[in-house]
Amino acid sequence: MEIRIALCEDETQAIETFQEQIRRYAAENNLGVQLSVYTNPIQLLENYTPCHDIVYMDIRMPHMDGMEAAHRLRELDPNVVLIFLTSLTQYAIEGYSVQAFDYIVKPVNYYDFALKLSRAIRRLPESAQSRIMVNTDHGWKGLLPGDIRYVETDEHHIVYHTLHGDYRQYGTLKDAEQKLSDYSFTRCNQCYLVNLKYVQSVKGYTAVLDNCSLDISHPKKKAFMNRYQQYLTKERS
Repeated sequence: MEIRIALCEDETQAIETFQEQIRRYAAENNLGVQLSVYTNPIQLLENYTPCHDIVYMDIRMPHMDGMEAAHRLRELDPNVVLIFLTSLTQYAIEGYSVQAFDYIVKPVNYYDFALKLSRAIRRLPESAQSRIMVNTDHGWKGLLPGDIRYVETDEHHIVYHTLHGDYRQYGTLKDAEQKLSDYSFTRCNQCYLVNLKYVQSVKGYTAVLDNCSLDISHPKKKAFMNRYQQYLTKERS
């Protein structure tokens, strides 16, 4: 499981504390976290795309206060879970006007941080918890692993072939393999990562999918067949 978190905070010490608490929480809960840090709201909102699951927003910041930034954020992303960071609890009450999920009083202690992060994660829809983010030529796109038929390499890029179209981004097949390691994907050769859900049959050194056929290399054949048999056994049980 991987969660995408944004922190909008201008104090260096507060940022370092937050990063350490995120690392600790991730390690204790076997959680993957993509953390993006913004030192002012303009930096967060400029060219914003709804690619974050949770946004932590400091209320008192220069150039634009966190409450104004939150109103603008809601116009761009009505679904993101918003948590305020504040040293003054009276400001947090205003958070209801922007559907803030919660607030944390600074300085942040780890117990309070972990408790509220766990609650925020449970608030996320299942699709948000499981999707993977792909940075395509047309912006960020969240893909459900179950919708991906296979992934292939294309020079210095990888292409996600899904039920709803193809999505290309800069990266390696190893990057995709790590993102999809918790799902039913396995390599059939050096160029393809296949979702076993869509393998209809195996004929010799060919994996037959519902819409195409992919070659299975000789070195990968044994491992591929083992994974495929395990998948079929699991599906039948």
